[in-house]
Amino acid sequence: MESFSERLKVLRGDLTQATFAQKFDIHRNTISRYESGDGAPDGEFLKTLCRYYNLNSEWLLFGEGPMYKDQKTTNRQAQEDSEGPQSLYVDENGETVIPRWKNPDPEMFDYIPMAETKLSAGGGSFVLSEDVEGYYAFRKSWLSAVTTNPNKLVLMRITGDSMSPTIQANDTVLIDIGRRHIIEGLIYAIRFDSTVMIKRLAFRPGGRILVISDNRTEYDAYEADMSDLHVLGQVIFFSRVFVPE
Repeated sequence: MESFSERLKVLRGDLTQATFAQKFDIHRNTISRYESGDGAPDGEFLKTLCRYYNLNSEWLLFGEGPMYKDQKTTNRQAQEDSEGPQSLYVDENGETVIPRWKNPDPEMFDYIPMAETKLSAGGGSFVLSEDVEGYYAFRKSWLSAVTTNPNKLVLMRITGDSMSPTIQANDTVLIDIGRRHIIEGLIYAIRFDSTVMIKRLAFRPGGRILVISDNRTEYDAYEADMSDLHVLGQVIFFSRVFVPE
């Protein structure tokens, strides 16, 4: 970290610029300006940072020496007092300490529903229920960058192996129902009558759609009339658990 702007970003961690600025009673634009390398930081602000985090001023200003005045004890204190996650560190006993948020701000997250319906990556899965079984937290900053609207998102679990190796059985997918316009080659959740599944879609002449499985050794691509195919939304994210529940 050769610049003050980089070191300031380390201190800010996962806090937004606005939250970090409010913490030290300065304007968000000031933080933005410092992090872009525009101008020298205010001396009082530097003193406040050093006092709050017990920082070595030489490290903060020039990147020289240890980050903290007392490297062994202050890392733990910074983690305990922080409002956002700090870096992993190894304590004096050689144990890796994983930082935890002491008081996470609920306003930083949107809560996305997990539907009881399972999407098939195979021959099809009948929709027996569309009830919500729970809600999962996602950072608002990430959702605003990749989705159309947090209110147009739903999580579903996968059965079958037709989309393997990309998406496998028991994976969870995040579907953006605001993205129903078909873009060649992307993955969508689709419905035929009462059956829902995930497939890649491609255009064919005459208002036809090619429905494609990634597991092409076991599942052949086939064509369908666009009028018979209802696009629920685009799959924009998936997660996978590597240990059994």
